[in-house]
Amino acid sequence: MAKKNEAWGIDVGANAIKAVKLIRNGDDVQVDDFAVLPFKQVLTTPDLDVDQAIQVQLETLIQKHEMEKTRVVVSVPGNMAFARFAKLPPVEPKKIPDIVKFEAQQQIPFPIEQVEWDYQVFQQDDSPDVEVGIFAITKERVMGYLNNYRTVDMKVDSLTLSPLAVYNTFNYESPEGEGAIYMDIGTVSTDVIIVEDGGIWLRTLPIGGNNFTEALVKQFKISFPKAEKLKREAATSKYAKQIFQAMRAVFADLVQEVQRSLGFYQSLNRDSNLTKLVGVGSTFRLPGLQKFLKQQLQLDVVRPDGFDRISVLDGKRESEFSNHALNMATAVGLGLQGLGLEKVSANILPSHVLAARMWKAKQPWIAASAACFVVAAGLVGVKHFTDAATVDSNLKAMNAAVGPVINEANGYVSQWSEMQQESDPRQFIKNLRRTLDHRNIWPGILEDISLATLAMEPQPELLSNDYEKYGSIPRDQRRKVYIESIVPRYEVMLADGSPAPPGLGDMASKTFTAEEFFGEESGPSFVVTLTGSTPLATADAELNAKLVQWFRDNADREDRPYRFVFADNTNPIKSLRKVAVDPSTSRPGATGGGFGGNPYGGGGFGGDPYSGGGFGGDPYSGGGFGGGFGGGFGGSRPGGARAGSISELIPLRPFTEESRAFDREFVIEFTVELKSPLAARPKVDDTPSRPASPVEDGDAAASPSAESPAAVNESLAQSQPQTEANP
Repeated sequence: MAKKNEAWGIDVGANAIKAVKLIRNGDDVQVDDFAVLPFKQVLTTPDLDVDQAIQVQLETLIQKHEMEKTRVVVSVPGNMAFARFAKLPPVEPKKIPDIVKFEAQQQIPFPIEQVEWDYQVFQQDDSPDVEVGIFAITKERVMGYLNNYRTVDMKVDSLTLSPLAVYNTFNYESPEGEGAIYMDIGTVSTDVIIVEDGGIWLRTLPIGGNNFTEALVKQFKISFPKAEKLKREAATSKYAKQIFQAMRAVFADLVQEVQRSLGFYQSLNRDSNLTKLVGVGSTFRLPGLQKFLKQQLQLDVVRPDGFDRISVLDGKRESEFSNHALNMATAVGLGLQGLGLEKVSANILPSHVLAARMWKAKQPWIAASAACFVVAAGLVGVKHFTDAATVDSNLKAMNAAVGPVINEANGYVSQWSEMQQESDPRQFIKNLRRTLDHRNIWPGILEDISLATLAMEPQPELLSNDYEKYGSIPRDQRRKVYIESIVPRYEVMLADGSPAPPGLGDMASKTFTAEEFFGEESGPSFVVTLTGSTPLATADAELNAKLVQWFRDNADREDRPYRFVFADNTNPIKSLRKVAVDPSTSRPGATGGGFGGNPYGGGGFGGDPYSGGGFGGDPYSGGGFGGGFGGGFGGSRPGGARAGSISELIPLRPFTEESRAFDREFVIEFTVELKSPLAARPKVDDTPSRPASPVEDGDAAASPSAESPAAVNESLAQSQPQTEANP
């Protein structure tokens, strides 16, 4: 049976295993034993069997130190688990567990049945506000992590997060201290723990000691082990300045990540007053890091070299423990949790493992009860005493037989849990499904623009390839729209609807879920500028009545993951004017040059080769043939001497003789607002493909007035694209 006044805290890091045995003597806590077992290779080394390396060192720890009758508390790194914080409304204490469970289902990015989780309530006596911290890890990860301890027959009584253990250590050291930041720089990540007004907030940053080592590898062109050694000896090296310069970029990245985290925390806590940063971890010994953080963060940065309220029982080892104190904060916090002196008691040990621990803890009490029964029976007579002794012996034999069965059953339960995790493909399918969200935005927008142009009800002759029928309709009566360009523009809008200033502002330090990114009333949006032209004389009225009105009528459709939005009392047609026409392109057969006399007088560019003129001579060569293909020596198309037969082979651009001077050019702006993927996905997925047009090719010449507008639009949609050049 484990002693309540003794506990081991074991921290498995990437460089070494740190273990501390604490004993409680009244109100005092002392270090009874400790060990630092470094790995032969850092656990992040490629192709290294990490589990085997951990198990070898755990076996060494068990052989050198007595742990059988002592509580053991271990931790997982912050980057392996989840930590979320939420503020609850003032409710009765008995309703808090139900509300927390609902919050856990919303905050944890995995189905709740696939994780092991626990929570901690933070509430001040003089405040009605209730804040809860939710801590979770997937069952697959926790079972794989605990397998290392199970392999070496080490029992684990509690499992928590490393940053919570660091918090418990310094909370025990100064329980009523001022607001502070604790930063634990590990090998692959950094834990930032903010403590203020009795509450806690933490975040894990993707920068660790390996980033500094890799910077040295890149700068000095040395191997990773040599760079690691150089980093550890940097404080006493004569090249400390060069080493600091090589790692300066990583320092800057670390400071930037810390500033983002502080900015986000202070946006949630407007009255925050943080004045001190406490650094732990071996990386904090790097030369210049403490000074750099102080200058950049404008905080008092300290590095502890021991603990005030925790003494070492063996005075001979006190200096040795002080040398490792910077790296022992996590292990000490785990030991304090084993003694029941922790502030945050989150335990994410799997429920079936906890049940087995409770059953094993009750077995001595069962045996004690049986012994009491034997003593009571002995008062009746020797015979009863003998019978009771026999019962006691049988009970012990049964316990010895039942114990292995229970252990074997627990192993089967663990295997079954792992099999369930591996065989359930639903989460994988959901993740694949999310990659397809909003994939058809632009195809849908382009199709809608095409349908909107058909709302102008163009004559069927305009959609055929028969240019004689096309030309039979006067130009100013052609109900056709030509789209010249489609330009999207993303604009960030504030809550009051006004444009945001340049830059990301506070959003740079925030992360958003899909629910936060897509609000209840509006989602992300962008502005589309549509530029086009039409020869229709009544364009000013028709564009509003038909083209723009189509967008308004079809603004929000179930088969689209977006909606069109028009500002109130604002005309979406931003510009409507006559087309600017180059005079040289509005008349056929412009003449070329002649024989040049001066450097710029002979060639000339000549007329449009498709309009009768042809390519003129080189305007910068001084001479050459002026007419080009179109008209011979400087002449027009009919009079060409040399190339007249060739020009007849060149196809003329249809309707070139028509003037565009009275065409209208327009600019339309509207907003495209995206719908939430959860709202748009089922409607888009369940929408059948658009049915084929009931109008066949043989009915292309049918009168528009003989059909409904919808049928005309459907018929015209099967014709040539609307983005062709304006003839």
